[in-house]
Amino acid sequence: MPLIAFDDVRYRYPEADGPALDGITAAVEPGQVILLRGASGSGKSTLLRCLNGLVPHSTGGDYSGRVTVCGLDTRMHPPRELGARIGFVFQHPDSQFVLEDVEAELAFGLENLGLERGLMRKRIEETIDQVGISALRHRRIATLSGGERQRVAIAAALATHPSALVLDEPTSQLDPQAAEDVLQVVLRLVAELGMTTVIAEHRVERIAPFVDRIWTLKTGRLQDQAPRVAVAEGGARPPVVDLALRAGWAPIPLGLRDARVPAQGLPPEVPASPPVDGAGSVIARLDRLGYAYPTARAVDDVSLSLRRGQVTALMGRNGSGKTTLLKLIAGTLRPQRGQLHADGRTAYVPQDADALLFAATVEDELRGQADDVVAPFRPWLSRYPRDLSAGERQQLAIAVVAGRADLLLLDEPTRGLDPLVKKALTSFLRMRASAGAGVLIATHDVEWAARTADRVLLMADGEIYADGPPRSVLSDSLVFATQINKLLGHGWLLPEEVPV
Repeated sequence: MPLIAFDDVRYRYPEADGPALDGITAAVEPGQVILLRGASGSGKSTLLRCLNGLVPHSTGGDYSGRVTVCGLDTRMHPPRELGARIGFVFQHPDSQFVLEDVEAELAFGLENLGLERGLMRKRIEETIDQVGISALRHRRIATLSGGERQRVAIAAALATHPSALVLDEPTSQLDPQAAEDVLQVVLRLVAELGMTTVIAEHRVERIAPFVDRIWTLKTGRLQDQAPRVAVAEGGARPPVVDLALRAGWAPIPLGLRDARVPAQGLPPEVPASPPVDGAGSVIARLDRLGYAYPTARAVDDVSLSLRRGQVTALMGRNGSGKTTLLKLIAGTLRPQRGQLHADGRTAYVPQDADALLFAATVEDELRGQADDVVAPFRPWLSRYPRDLSAGERQQLAIAVVAGRADLLLLDEPTRGLDPLVKKALTSFLRMRASAGAGVLIATHDVEWAARTADRVLLMADGEIYADGPPRSVLSDSLVFATQINKLLGHGWLLPEEVPV
C-alpha cells in the first residue's frame, strides 16, 4: 500500500487565472526517494504543501481530488495532525523555526504532541546523533550558518518520528560543501532508516544518482518516470547527462561514478584558454576594505577593482563574507576600515527578493522599464508580486532594479530558478555588461558561474584568496569545481566544450 497517494488532485489559488495542480495522480511506496523537478512556478511547492495539509487548509482556493498520507485524507485532518506523520523542511529554514536555540527547537514539536519528558529526551538525543548536530545543540539558531540551519530543520522534522520526509529546495541557499553535507544526512536516513523522501531540487546533479523515481511538473501536470528516462528527455539534468547524450553513451550515467568508465574513451585534450579580456574602465575600487560584526569579522583587508563590461562571480562557503561585501559596495553598510569608490548608479538585489517588491501588480513594479525588460513578464502583469513563486519573484526583483544600473550587485540570484530561466538571466547579465555595466554576483551555483562569469573570486574568512578566469579558478578544486571538471580535469568546465 502506498505511503503517499495523489488521486486526481486539482487546485487553483484564490483569484488565480489557471490551476496550480491539474489532475495529479501518483503514488510513493514506503522507502522510496522521489525527486520533484519543474520550471519556476510549475507548482512544485504547491504539490509538496498538499502533503502536510497547508494546501488547502491554509491557502483557500478551489481544491478537488484526494491526497492520502499514511492512510490519512489530508482534507479531513489538519496540518498539525499530519505534521506528526510527515516531516516538512521548507525552502527557507528560518520560516519554520519557532524558538531561539537548537535544543528547544527540537523539543517544540514533541511538546505539541504531548510526549512525556523522558521520551522527549530520548527522541532528542537520537535525532541529534542521526543528523550529526551534537556540536550545535546549545547554540542559538541566529548564530548558525545556512548549512547548519538546514540540518537543524531536518532534525526538528525528524524528532517527531515521521513516516516520510519532504524537502523543498533544501540546498538552494547553501555552498557546495554545505549542500553535500545536508544531502549526506538525508541519504543516511534513507539508507539506515528506510526513510521515504520527496525532495524538490533544481540542481539535480546532487540527488539524481540516489532517487527511485523523478516527478516532472509542467504547468500543473505531473509526469512520473524512471530516472534515466526522465533526464534523457530534458528539463533539469546533471551536466554528465548532457555529455553522455552528446557522446552517445548507454546506459546514461546519472552521476560521476557511473560516468568515469565511458569518460576514459574521450580525447585527452586540454581546452584552449580564451584570451583574457581586461574589460572596460574601473567602475568600483576597494582598497583594504574591512568590516566586523560584534561576534565575528566579515570582510578583512579586501582590495579589488570591478570593471565595466565584466561579469564577476563571488563564491565561498556560507558565512565567508560575500553578502557583507556586497552591502559595503552597495552602501547599505559603511566600511569600518579602508576606502571604497564607485562611479555611476549602483543597484543591489538581496537574497530576499520580497524586500524589493512593494507594488500592487507586476505591471506597476515594472513601470518605466524598457520593453525588452518587461517582455518576459507580460503573462504576469496583472498579478500581485507576492503571489509569484520564489523563483519568479527573484526574476522580477532583478528586472525592477537592474535595467538602468551602472554597477549591478546580485546576491544568490539563481536561487529557486530553473535551467531555462537561469539561461535567460545569463543572457540578460551579458547584455547589461555589453552595454557598459559592471556586474558582481555572489553565488553558490558553480555550474551557472562557469557559464556566466568572466572572472571568479573565491572568498573565505572575509578575505579574497583566489581571483581569475573561471577556467583557472574553478578547476581542480575539491569544492568549487564543475561536475565536468571533477570528471575530466584538465580545465574542462562545461559539457558542450568537450570534443566527443
